[in-house]
Amino acid sequence: MGSNTSKPETKVFTPTTPIDFSSTFLSQLEQSPESDYSRAQYTEKYIQDRVAQELTKLEKQTIKNFKDTTNQALLKDDSVDKDAKDTKLSVSQANDKIVQLTQLLKENAELEKANITPEIKQSRENVISCLKNNQGKSLNCWDEVETFRNLVRDL
Repeated sequence: MGSNTSKPETKVFTPTTPIDFSSTFLSQLEQSPESDYSRAQYTEKYIQDRVAQELTKLEKQTIKNFKDTTNQALLKDDSVDKDAKDTKLSVSQANDKIVQLTQLLKENAELEKANITPEIKQSRENVISCLKNNQGKSLNCWDEVETFRNLVRDL
């Protein structure tokens, strides 16, 4: 019964057109140490090496761009003539510049924060509790989700 399916079957296909290979080609194929598996491994390794090279190149480029950007941000000084090529900052000027940039980043982060009202918090808690109470039946919480979605949309 089940023994027929577990035995490997060998199928032989006979082509309708005659195929002739030279004996040297056939012997080369028989003596080749490479198999489909080893070729697949070589291909995979080649692809991994290429990806690693590209990632290294991108990483170096990103680091270079980051350094250039930070150097330009630190060296840019409004009080110094922009045409002057030799702009050097003292330690105190550099620290002042860093403090200014830090403050600017904090202000930008504050602008990005959304004001969450107590109604939204309560609606969120309602959705969470409904989903906990109806595990596997998330459609039972449709009204709570719609209420939460409408409140967030109105922000």
